Amino acid sequence: MIGAIAGKEFRDYLTSKRFIVLFAFLLGVTLLALVQVKVGMTTWQGISIEIGKENLKVYQVMGGVTYYLSLIGGIFALALGFDAITRERENRTLKVLMSHPVYRDQVILGKLLGGAMTLAVAVIVTFLIVLGTLMGLGITVDGTAVIRLAVYFLFAYIYLMVFFAMAVAFSTRSSSSGNALMYSLVLFLVLTLVINAIAPIVADHVAGPKPQPPQEAFVDYSGNVTLEELQAQEKLWQEYDERIQEWSKRYFGTIDKINSLSPTSGFQQIAQYVLNPHARSLEDMFSAVLGYGTTEEEPNYTLAESLSFAKREIAFLIAYVVITFIAAYLGFVRAEIR
Repeated sequence: MIGAIAGKEFRDYLTSKRFIVLFAFLLGVTLLALVQVKVGMTTWQGISIEIGKENLKVYQVMGGVTYYLSLIGGIFALALGFDAITRERENRTLKVLMSHPVYRDQVILGKLLGGAMTLAVAVIVTFLIVLGTLMGLGITVDGTAVIRLAVYFLFAYIYLMVFFAMAVAFSTRSSSSGNALMYSLVLFLVLTLVINAIAPIVADHVAGPKPQPPQEAFVDYSGNVTLEELQAQEKLWQEYDERIQEWSKRYFGTIDKINSLSPTSGFQQIAQYVLNPHARSLEDMFSAVLGYGTTEEEPNYTLAESLSFAKREIAFLIAYVVITFIAAYLGFVRAEIR
């Protein structure tokens, strides 16, 4: 029975004008961003820059696409699921459906599975079209890049499932499709925009005022500077370096922890690590920003190492999927059918 319901939902989604229009818009924006980033990397202030095809990498071009994919993709997933249950209620087919020998958990699981299958098709098609576009633009696409791009779209699929299940959860508890869409959009904006906006404010409070560099108290342009004065000045700068390093870790660490609560920020961070084999861990980035990094050549991490850098973001993203699925399931099972 779950398969029958999922199949019906899958067919309804794929043949609906809403899905066709939204998916075409999502795909169009993604490809437009892809081309725009590529063109922007080969021109500067209207001047053409000669870059060999072998010099452009997938992660360099896809890095500018993730933002658009996360924003438009989240809205796309919400639009698929916000009326999964309210549509049945408004069309007065929910009572008819429940009058058949079918359990509530079969209905909600079938609807979730149908939506998951629809999103899977959308992601696979997007992956193939993006891959073909990258090759058509002359971007270097080797076997490793294809694998990393496939993993990237796997996490994009998980990310979309968060918002689809969230919309279904609101649909189970709302009296109308309009209310379900409104609640879904509000939570979407909180998770994508509000959290990122308040993160620096909280970080300022946690880290405190930024340390100021020491004044050049011992500068003497005549050259008459004693050894004691130079040593004292050096000590002041060493103390400043320690304070600014500690402050930076508190400040940026707080921002990172708050942003990890957002599935959008988490997906963007995962995308950075998955696409770019040279992306460093957070600790290494702190050191590089503060000037404490090594002078060794740029690292080249394996996919497993890159994923290990984003293990917290991956755990949060999976947790969001589980929580939203449970919320949708319990919301329908306990809902009053009327």
